[in-house]
Amino acid sequence: MTNTKMVVVGVDGSDDGNAAIRWAEDYAAATGADLTLVTAWHWPTSYGVPMAWEGWDPAVDAQQVVEKAAAELTLPSERVHLKVECGAAADVLVRCSRGAAALVVGTRGHGALAGTLLGSVSSYAVHHAECPVVVVR
Repeated sequence: MTNTKMVVVGVDGSDDGNAAIRWAEDYAAATGADLTLVTAWHWPTSYGVPMAWEGWDPAVDAQQVVEKAAAELTLPSERVHLKVECGAAADVLVRCSRGAAALVVGTRGHGALAGTLLGSVSSYAVHHAECPVVVVR
């Protein structure tokens, strides 16, 4: 189902991610679209085995990141939607953006190669999303 009145933006707390949120909010406001803030989380692994630390839950951290981003928006709250999913960020963003008016991502996030021109998540989004993709720097 196509929702041409929905803009999806990746949220990770990075500087480029925050710039993407601001761009996406401005675009949603200008076009009358709703805005969906999406973040992904997963359990870190070591040699393929999930690692857990007592008292720490990456899902809770992810929820806090997306709620903090939402709290800084000026778009009316009824037009803002939050989505926190378990999985690889690139896959989650592409899946959540199916049928959207646009997917907005930062150039690069917190990955190991943060100094690269285009990060792996934004590159994946550009190549696999089924809607227009905006990469914000």
